[in-house]
Amino acid sequence: MQRTTLGKTGLTVSRAGLGGGGNSRLGLGRRATHKECVSLVREAIDLGVNFIDTAQNYQTERIVGDAISEINRDSVVISTKTLLRVDGQLRTPDQISQSIDDSLQQLGVDYVDVFHLHAVLPEFYEYALHEIAPVLARAKAAGKIGHIGITESS
Repeated sequence: MQRTTLGKTGLTVSRAGLGGGGNSRLGLGRRATHKECVSLVREAIDLGVNFIDTAQNYQTERIVGDAISEINRDSVVISTKTLLRVDGQLRTPDQISQSIDDSLQQLGVDYVDVFHLHAVLPEFYEYALHEIAPVLARAKAAGKIGHIGITESS
């Protein structure tokens, strides 16, 4: 499997990554069992994929966590995300902090390599920067997050 550097993070990742979202959601979209979904992630790892992207709203963090539970944590790069808004309401800094801890619990890990605010609309950039970024920075300083990211929505 070819490798590359993930942006400016310095993390070495497989050029092919495994995404936990979209229509498939690691097999959940076709009603695969939890065990089948875990097997899919493990097969990807066995093929050399070391970059796995998931998110709370994909409902695949537990699958990823179970799949990596018996391998060296440092052999995979895990990226996950949380929504800035739920049901049209901006989430509070405390809710974002809790979502980080929830992701760590679902994944069964002490840290994630990349943690994103997910699907942020341009009109909420200032809120994300001034209210939520400090929460992410504290989680990074505490060793819960390696790198902070954002995914946007138009």
